[in-house]
Amino acid sequence: MIAQYKTVIGLFAVLLATLGCGGAPEGPAMFGVSGKVTFDGEPIEDGRITFRQTEPPRKAFSSEIVNGEYSLQAEAGAMEVRVIASRPIPGKFDNSNGTPEPVGEMYIPKKYNDNTELTATVTDEGDNEFNFDLTAN
Repeated sequence: MIAQYKTVIGLFAVLLATLGCGGAPEGPAMFGVSGKVTFDGEPIEDGRITFRQTEPPRKAFSSEIVNGEYSLQAEAGAMEVRVIASRPIPGKFDNSNGTPEPVGEMYIPKKYNDNTELTATVTDEGDNEFNFDLTAN
């Protein structure tokens, strides 16, 4: 009887060694990044912010902006930051499908998205809080 237990325990040990005991493989370290985004002094109600590494592999980390605030996880390193947001144009509707649909506009200048001038450096220390005060001019 003891020999059978030893055999079962031995097989269990071999099974654990084969499958590994360390759990899932670890990926790159991620760090919390958060902050506020305003446009001409007002919080951006609904938009998106993207942090993209400036060096290869140029991974991107993105989050929604809700009521001027965002929060995301990103790897450490130098980043370029892009902000996009749209809003309805008051009194302008598209009737092409038979029902009036509000027409929107992208109102964030290209210097904050397509041709961004915004940067940030995510570190493995510190709070990684980045606030962006954008202006139309």
